[in-house]
Amino acid sequence: MAVIVLYSVMIGFIGVGADFLRRVWIQGEQYKKNKQFLQILFFLFVIGVITRFVNINQLPGLQIDEAMSGYDTWALANYGTDSALNSWPIYLMGYGTGPSAFYTYLSLPFVKLLGLSLVSTRLAMACLSSFTILTVLWTLLKLKLPETLTGSIFFMLIISPWHMLISRFGLDANVAPHLLLIAVCLVLVGMKEVENKQMLFYSVGIWLIGLTSYAYLATWFFLPLFLLFLLGYFLKNNLLNRRQVVLLIAVLIVTIIPVMIFAYVQYVRHETLTIFGITFAKMIGSQSEGQTILFQKDIWSAFLGNLQRIFGFLLSGRDGLIFSSIHGFGFMYNLAGLLLASLGWIHMRQEKSPLSQLTMGWFVCSIPLLLIIVPVVHHWNVIMFPLIIMMGYGLASLGALGNKAVFRSTFVFFSVLFVSYVYTYNVVYKEEQQDSKYMAPITLAEILRVGNEKKLEKIYVERTSLKQLQDLTFIFIRFYDPISPESYQASRDTPYDKNSNLTYRYYGKYIFLDENEATKKDETSVGYLYHKGTDLSKKTFLKDFSVNENADFILFYKE
Repeated sequence: MAVIVLYSVMIGFIGVGADFLRRVWIQGEQYKKNKQFLQILFFLFVIGVITRFVNINQLPGLQIDEAMSGYDTWALANYGTDSALNSWPIYLMGYGTGPSAFYTYLSLPFVKLLGLSLVSTRLAMACLSSFTILTVLWTLLKLKLPETLTGSIFFMLIISPWHMLISRFGLDANVAPHLLLIAVCLVLVGMKEVENKQMLFYSVGIWLIGLTSYAYLATWFFLPLFLLFLLGYFLKNNLLNRRQVVLLIAVLIVTIIPVMIFAYVQYVRHETLTIFGITFAKMIGSQSEGQTILFQKDIWSAFLGNLQRIFGFLLSGRDGLIFSSIHGFGFMYNLAGLLLASLGWIHMRQEKSPLSQLTMGWFVCSIPLLLIIVPVVHHWNVIMFPLIIMMGYGLASLGALGNKAVFRSTFVFFSVLFVSYVYTYNVVYKEEQQDSKYMAPITLAEILRVGNEKKLEKIYVERTSLKQLQDLTFIFIRFYDPISPESYQASRDTPYDKNSNLTYRYYGKYIFLDENEATKKDETSVGYLYHKGTDLSKKTFLKDFSVNENADFILFYKE
């Protein structure tokens, strides 16, 4: 059922894209060249949608943060509370540091309809990504840019390694950049409208920008600068009158009132607050302390160290996390992408169109955040779309040269890189993308299902035999075999403890063992779970157990 829904939605997006471009051709100049250009855009759109949707029911494997939020989504959909028993929270308790809940609510209808699975958890992200791609296409054509520039920007978006990766799993940090880009698109199109229609575009754009404060905590450092930039840009160019400014500020304030209450609870009240069933939970810890250098004792040394990591990050394109970048390609094809973005910056400064100016402003407003935040790809999400647009401008600037061969060669070069990237992602790094420190394969769900079918009352998991993060193994198992949030709290190492929302040894019927830890040998209705390849020569007590195994795991059980 879930897979059928997945590919039905994918085909639906392709159909919408085809109908949109057909209407553009009918309403525009119906000559051969225009039709060929729209066909190229449609081909790119189809490639973009397919690479974001296909096989997300298996690849990548279940990511640990995705598993954490996915369970909370399931709990809210079925019980009205998250794992910490908070009703309809603004921010989830999660690890105790408050992952944002925005993506949880986006994916909740899919999880409610399809149950908790990789497809239901990821479908909202794939839809948001594809809708963003369609919005960008609509905006580029609305702005009536030169065909070379339109095609170049859209091409760079479709082949972006970063965008393809973040579109394929459900992580809260991946929502904010999409909301920002859609907002900027609406603002750009709104500039070409008049009166009420223009104000509608601006209002929805500001509303979306306000919503990003719910999508990822790191955007709190970026949004004030970006909003001030937008205000200054619009006033300088006489694009807003006082009445419009007041109305847009009102829209923004109303949008962010709940997140301001959340901030008040964290930094002033220091106690959970519930209003009309909505929970503003006091977090156990602070995300900002782990993500930024602002709380270091020697902030100057921390800043210099961060700069060093940033340069290494830019050169290699990798942050060491397999779910956010792949060796040899990085998040923007490494130095090749940086060079193209640099050319784009030069071209944009000369052009000074609304698109180029808003993109450069967005880029510059992101830099202070990058300087204080730990350099990993999902922390840099806010700057990625401006970089993609800059790369598109860079490619288009090569097309403006007298020698078209340079433009064609660059286009072919990046096309080959993209094809190679897709192959590497789906084949070379397939196993690592599925079964590694922060990822768990679908085969874990299959083996846990066997334990449920056999109605085992207790399953021992030797955590040291697994590849997954050993202290937090329960997060993966909780996703694939969820129990009610009340039962989860009751089964934790320290039941209902408000100073933690995690567990180490106990989750439901699962008991997590350290290496070679002894257990009772005379139990029935019991199972022992190991990763395949584990040395079991000393586990002689298992000789009388039945065995079920798959590609990655082995379950010994006694009914």
